[in-house]
Amino acid sequence: MVLALTLSIVQPAYADESLRVYYAGADGSVKTALELAKFELVTDPALADVFVLNGEIPDLELIRARIGQGAGLVLFLGPTLTEEQVVGVLGVPLKLTAHEDAVSLTNINLDDPLLTEIIWNGAPQIRERFDVVTPLSSVQPLVTSYEDGEWILWQARPNKFVVTAFMDDANSQIQEWAYFNYLIYHLVQRAAGRSPLSFAEYPSSPVPHSADRTILFGLLGLIIVTTFAIFFYVRRYSLRHPEALDQIVSDRSRFEVNEESTSWEEVGFHRPLSGFLVALSMGVILFIPLIIYQNLILPSFILPSAQALGIWGRVTQFFNLAWFFFDMGTSVAFIKYLSQHRVDDPKRGIQFGQLFIWWQLLSGAVQVALVIALAVTVAPNSAYALYAWSVVIHAFIQIPGFYRVFLYAFSGFQRNDYARYLDLGLNVLLPMIVQPIFVTIAYAWGRANPAFGGAMGGLLGMGIAAYAAELLTFLFGFWLYRRIGLNVRILFLAHFDLGIVKDSFRFGVFEMLGSAAWSGGQAAEIWITQARLINYAEIWGNWVLAQNFVFAFNVVTTVTDGTMPSISEAISHGRKILSQYYTVMMYKWGGMLSAFLAAVLLAVGPRFILGASGPDFARAATYAVPLLIWGAIQYPSWVGDQVQLGSNKPYIKSALVAGEQVLRVILALVLLERFQVNALIIAYFVGLLTKDFVAYFVNDKLCFPQKFYFWQSLGAPLLAAGTHYLLMDRFSALIWQGDQITSIIIFFVGILPSLFVFMFLY
Repeated sequence: MVLALTLSIVQPAYADESLRVYYAGADGSVKTALELAKFELVTDPALADVFVLNGEIPDLELIRARIGQGAGLVLFLGPTLTEEQVVGVLGVPLKLTAHEDAVSLTNINLDDPLLTEIIWNGAPQIRERFDVVTPLSSVQPLVTSYEDGEWILWQARPNKFVVTAFMDDANSQIQEWAYFNYLIYHLVQRAAGRSPLSFAEYPSSPVPHSADRTILFGLLGLIIVTTFAIFFYVRRYSLRHPEALDQIVSDRSRFEVNEESTSWEEVGFHRPLSGFLVALSMGVILFIPLIIYQNLILPSFILPSAQALGIWGRVTQFFNLAWFFFDMGTSVAFIKYLSQHRVDDPKRGIQFGQLFIWWQLLSGAVQVALVIALAVTVAPNSAYALYAWSVVIHAFIQIPGFYRVFLYAFSGFQRNDYARYLDLGLNVLLPMIVQPIFVTIAYAWGRANPAFGGAMGGLLGMGIAAYAAELLTFLFGFWLYRRIGLNVRILFLAHFDLGIVKDSFRFGVFEMLGSAAWSGGQAAEIWITQARLINYAEIWGNWVLAQNFVFAFNVVTTVTDGTMPSISEAISHGRKILSQYYTVMMYKWGGMLSAFLAAVLLAVGPRFILGASGPDFARAATYAVPLLIWGAIQYPSWVGDQVQLGSNKPYIKSALVAGEQVLRVILALVLLERFQVNALIIAYFVGLLTKDFVAYFVNDKLCFPQKFYFWQSLGAPLLAAGTHYLLMDRFSALIWQGDQITSIIIFFVGILPSLFVFMFLY
């Protein structure tokens, strides 16, 4: 609603409506960009200040004469143009050679506003084009191909600009690029001998402008005042009614049937294992439509833009860091202390939940204000200009910020079945429901508003869909919490005291530092690749697509994360051997499941990407192989993290995660310019393997004795996985025809029916 209001009521003022432009070419994106700039389009060449010729050159002699009198020229080459026509209009001898292979764009190192206002290393690849060769040294290339230095955009004289890429029916990705409209405006202004506005100042740029900032700042101020006023009222009520804290259960009969009389109240590994089996039985089935959705439906039909998906992946990476930092570990502290006190002093455990909710509400209002202030003031004038609106939309997820409270509460109570329902709903099921709705609407809105375009509109829709998924998860959790017979109201009161605050932050800050270190590594990755990775937006779209398969390994975290409260409960009651048993079982199940997923996905994943997602995502098939191997060796790291948290030693996790990320970032920084995306793969492996080994020995020394049974946790999984990979690779090679149908078939067989074969082999 805020976005629609902001973008509909603002009528931008245009800088230059006096420039007369003669346009020749199709009624496509180039003409639309001219209309957005409010140039006066004329039909008489004699009246033109600038000629914009898009793939055709009518009235060559008349246009050449007018250019000779000082008119400017912006020429887009097209497949029907001849060398004679191009030479005639430019007055420059040249040779044209047609190409259709994909090349990435990079700018010449010049202090030219065309190169500083537009971030060229984030441009999509181009394919259909002319390679231009001219003997004249007076011609200045501005943008070239990264692969071989081929000219893509060059300047013949101060007022003549040439783009060698074909437009309209070709190179659709570059025409959906959010800088495209500004590029046309900038070229025309320069061809006319005028100084163009900056990208941030240009009224049709898809960034927040002054009127937008005014509306957003007013809204944020209202949110902050309202939130703090509500807190003061609830706090006063809670202090006057301490007896309300006794009402943890709202329906005793329902609670006895659904909780007290069930096996969830019995101590043992069956609790995290049962939660995992819920996730496995649902997740294995849901993972198939999820991958089909993420790799076929979303990029092919709903948001067919690798660059938009790449930007979305970067925005979510940034917010991982921001929200982990501002959370201050209060969510994990809630889980840890609720599980620790749930038997002896459940009221104390509930107060950690109250602190989590009000910390999210109060700090969230301030967080959102800070993030949006930076997004609307600093980002539009930086290399991150295209991220500005997406950051604004995504930031509102932190209002009110407590939508996952029931997920954390169920984890603390060790009701891992309900926790897994919410987890799967948020991360697997709901995106497939809300994204088609909101992204489709936003994509259509973007197509109807060319200043944003379909790709940028769809990108904003991804943020709106993410908020909808969080809200629906909260509502479902609300129903489940009441279904057990627990009192929802008590969570939203404010009985916590200074001791609760100290304990929560003493534990949470160190846990946050570990999570923030990981997210900081992701953010540093964005910063490094933004500067040094050529064609970063499109590459990142392929990288994100490949990482969708790595997401499958997160099913292992349902075992490890679900076991942390059990370890906390055991350690706090002096049961070290029980804690050791929990660890052994995490290694066993982690190794077995990781091996199965790696075997299947290595056999079918690359083929599935090639068959399902099309040529724009061919690089994702290559990236998937090393990323899947990396995903398979994550489980020892996850086990180590939960041992440290459950043992009340979060500072160990912080130190080890920070060490891993520092090592990864340093390697990426050193190697990226030379090895490009391969440098990230090297850095991932070195950092993770180092942490896997160090965590085991540190935990054995500082937490409690560790045991790792080689055969059940590594030997048997590797042998079973190797055999299973050969079987699945042979099967998929026989079935796969390179199309979407057979891609879905081999993926389905690999994930579901072949699970029984692997379990037999194991």
